[in-house]
Amino acid sequence: MYQMMKQAVRVWDVSYEITVYQKSKSVWVAVGDYLGEWVEVKASSASSAAKHWQEAARYRGNVGVPPSPLR
Repeated sequence: MYQMMKQAVRVWDVSYEITVYQKSKSVWVAVGDYLGEWVEVKASSASSAAKHWQEAARYRGNVGVPPSPLR
């Protein structure tokens, strides 16, 4: 049976909750909302998928000044 878990990830000092799940034997997917934009990445492990999600979200918010989320 494949696994699914919630995980907290920090982007620009703000914590976001993402979902990491195993899509197949060697593919993990991390998905979540970052400032209203859906971010989805794939990797070979759960921890790697979470790290790639963090990097993808940071890239989307990297416009010179870290974003200020409406939370």
